[in-house]
Amino acid sequence: MILSLYSLTVLLACLSTASALQDPIAPDTPLSSLISSAKAHLSNGSPREALTYFDAAVARDPSNYLALFQRGATYLSLGKNSQAVEDFDRVLKLKPDFEGALIQRARVKTKTADWAGAKRDLEKAGKKKSAEYEELEEAQAATLLAEEAEKKGSWDSCVEQANVAVMKASLAPSLRQTRAHCRFERGEVREALSDLGHYLQLAPGSVEPHLQISKTLFYAFGETDPGVSQVRKCLHSDPDSKPCSRLFRREKQLVKRLDKLHEAMEKRKFNNAANLIVGTGGESGLIDDVKEDMKEAKEAGHIHPKAPNNLYMSLVESACQAYREMHMAKKGKPYCSESLKLNSQSLHGLLFKAEAELDEENFEDAVRTLNQAKEHHPGSSEVQSLLQKAHTLLKRSKSKDYYKVLGVSRDADERTIKRAYRKLTKEHHPDKAKSKGVTKEEAEKKMASINEAYEVLSNPELKARFDNGDDPNDPESGRPNPFQQGNPFGGGGRQQFFFQQGHGGPQFKFSGGQGFNFPGGFPFG
Repeated sequence: MILSLYSLTVLLACLSTASALQDPIAPDTPLSSLISSAKAHLSNGSPREALTYFDAAVARDPSNYLALFQRGATYLSLGKNSQAVEDFDRVLKLKPDFEGALIQRARVKTKTADWAGAKRDLEKAGKKKSAEYEELEEAQAATLLAEEAEKKGSWDSCVEQANVAVMKASLAPSLRQTRAHCRFERGEVREALSDLGHYLQLAPGSVEPHLQISKTLFYAFGETDPGVSQVRKCLHSDPDSKPCSRLFRREKQLVKRLDKLHEAMEKRKFNNAANLIVGTGGESGLIDDVKEDMKEAKEAGHIHPKAPNNLYMSLVESACQAYREMHMAKKGKPYCSESLKLNSQSLHGLLFKAEAELDEENFEDAVRTLNQAKEHHPGSSEVQSLLQKAHTLLKRSKSKDYYKVLGVSRDADERTIKRAYRKLTKEHHPDKAKSKGVTKEEAEKKMASINEAYEVLSNPELKARFDNGDDPNDPESGRPNPFQQGNPFGGGGRQQFFFQQGHGGPQFKFSGGQGFNFPGGFPFG
C-alpha cells in the first residue's frame, strides 16, 4: 500500500501527538512541580489530568498529607466518594486534627446518612455549634420521622420528612427506598420511579427496581420504548438475570405487535386492527395479553395499584375507534363503554356515545356530549362536524320533522319517500275519517301536514335546505312559505287540499273550491 506524502505527514503528526500525550512524568520532577501542575489542570477544568499529577506526588511522598487531601478533594469533584474517603482517612492518620479532612469526610458521611460518623468528625473539627452541625441533626431526626411515618402509613408526613433528609443524605439508598414507597402510596408514581432510579445508581446490582421501573413505564404509562430501555439496563449490569431476560423478550414481542397495530390504524385497515386488538382464530389479542400482564405485575409488586393503566386504556379506545370506523356499533359498544369508564374524556368513547344519542334522537344529550368532547379535544375535526350535525338535528327537532311525518329515515331515497307518501294519503284520506273515529277537520289537518312534508322532501332544493337545519316553511327563514302565501293558483286566503276519490281517478280538491285532476292516477308511482 503506497501512502501519499501528505497522508504520511498527517499520520506522523497524529502519532507524535499521541506519543506526547502518553509521555510519562519524568521521575525526577520535583514534588512542588507535580503539585503545581495538578493545580493548574484543576484551574483549567481538567480534574482527571490533575489526578495523574496528584498520584505521582503521593507516590513520591506518601506522607505528604496536603497532597493526599488535595487528591481526595479532586476525587470528590469527580463523584468518586469512596476513593476520596480513603484519602481523607490516610490524611487523618498522618494528622488527626486536620480540619479540612475532618469536614470533608463528615460531608461524605452525611450524604450516605452515616449520621453518627459525620457528627464525630464535625465535633473533632470543633464545629458542634455550627449551622452545618445543626442541619445534620435536623436531617437525622427527619430520617427517623420518615421511617416512623412509613410504618404508620402516614404517607404525606413520610414524604415531607424524607424530603428534608434526602436534601442532606442524597446518597443514602434506604432513604430513596423509603421515599419511593411513600410516594407510590400517595399516588406520585413518576416521582417514586425517580427515587428508584437514584436507588439503582447507588445499588447497581439490584434487579427488582429495574423490573418495577420497566413494567410501570411500559404497561402503566404506555411508554414502551423507555420501558424496554430500562430492562436493557438491567441486562447490561447483569446479563444472566433471568427475570430481566424474560421481561425483555416479552416487551420486545409486544412492541412488534403494537407497531403492527399502529400501522393498521394509520392505513385505516380497521378490520386488521380489530383482529390485532381483540384476537382472532383462537389467538388472544393485545387487550387480553396486556390485561393479564398487568395483573401479574401487580401481584408481583412491580406495578403499584395506584399506577395508571395507560397501555390497556389506549388499546380499549383503539378497539372502540376501529369498530366505530367500520360502523359496527354492536361490537364496538362494550369497548367504547369501557373506554369512557377508564377515561371519561376518551375521544372515541365520547364520539360513540354521541352517535348513539343521535340515533336515539336524544339531540340535547348529544350536543352536551360533543361539547364535552370539544372541550378536551379542541383540534378534532370529527367532533366539530358531528357537533354541527347535532345542532342541526336539535334545531329541526324543535320545529317540524318532515321525515317523522312521513315515517321515513333521514337517509331515505326518493322512491322510499314517494311510497310512504302514497301509503299515508290513502290511510288518512278524509273520506275515511268517520270510520277511523276522527273528525273531518282532523283528517284534513293530518293530510295537510303529509302534503307539506312531501312538498319539501320531494324537492331536492327544499330537502337540502331542511337537511341543513333551514325549514322552508318557517317564516323566520326569510323564504316564502309555499303553504302560507295564499293560493298559488290565484285564489285568496289560506287553502287546504286533500284527496277526493271519485270517478275518473283521484284528484286534489282544494277547500276553496278549485281542483285539478290526474286522469291517469297519481303522477308518481
